[in-house]
Amino acid sequence: MFELKRKSIHFLGLSVPLLYFVCEREVIIGLVGIAVLCGVLIEVARLKSEKFNQLISKIIGGYTREHEQKKVTGATYYAVAAFVAVVFFSKMVAISCLFFLALGDAAASLVGTQFGRHKLYGKSIEGSLACLLVCGVVGWGLLRWVGLAGAVAATVIELLPIPIDDNLRVPVVSGALMQLCILL
Repeated sequence: MFELKRKSIHFLGLSVPLLYFVCEREVIIGLVGIAVLCGVLIEVARLKSEKFNQLISKIIGGYTREHEQKKVTGATYYAVAAFVAVVFFSKMVAISCLFFLALGDAAASLVGTQFGRHKLYGKSIEGSLACLLVCGVVGWGLLRWVGLAGAVAATVIELLPIPIDDNLRVPVVSGALMQLCILL
């Protein structure tokens, strides 16, 4: 139940790419920039003040992992990644890589938790296949072959045991690869 509740936050992450379909780039940069600024200010205050951390934990505790109690939360990493994506990537690349995180990572977690039997780097192969399937459908629908390359990158980078939060690395790495493919 906890993981389902946590992944509901990923679906909130759909708001950025969905809004980007209908809003101008500058509007999205402004909105996401405000989210980053607020997130960073809250994180700094939370990590410096135990009382403030306890207050925030009461509000969002059911949506965070244990290790996030004393570290930066995934939501802040997501906001930073969304900002990077919108500023540095073309519109469809930014939308795609943010969908990869919101939908692909959620699929990996939910399928892996329910059906995962085979592990690689501490994550389930079944979850990774779910991530690849979801990201592949999204990637193909938005950017065809470039999107499929991004889907593979998102899946691999989500699976690998890299000590950088997946909310940051999945969109940035998959988006950078897709942007590079388009430029070549």
